[in-house]
Amino acid sequence: MSNYAKGYKGELELVHMLSRMGYMVIRAPRSGRINLASPDVVAAKNGKLIVVECKSRRDAFKIPADQLSQLCEWEVKGGAKAYVGWKIARKGWKFFSLETVRKNNGNIGKKFAKENGIGIDEL
Repeated sequence: MSNYAKGYKGELELVHMLSRMGYMVIRAPRSGRINLASPDVVAAKNGKLIVVECKSRRDAFKIPADQLSQLCEWEVKGGAKAYVGWKIARKGWKFFSLETVRKNNGNIGKKFAKENGIGIDEL
């Protein structure tokens, strides 16, 4: 499966999970390619706004500085709570607050996930 297809599938899965939790949700297709601060998923519920940059990876990765700064823009200008969501192969989703990811210089790995990741119910 291509990286795009894997990412698309993961984003759709997250959209449906959040919808089942009562959120109004949209996926921003090809979000990184429009030169605007646009995360992969935007969700709202009862006045709470969350945005998620999604990654579907088997192993550790680094969030580029420009993506971190775009998520920061959503927090500062939009009042959203920003997260990085990692769909870990065969293990499910873990979420990390923007602040936690920035403190780790954008690096996310399995040890970091175990120590800092939260489940979808904690968003």
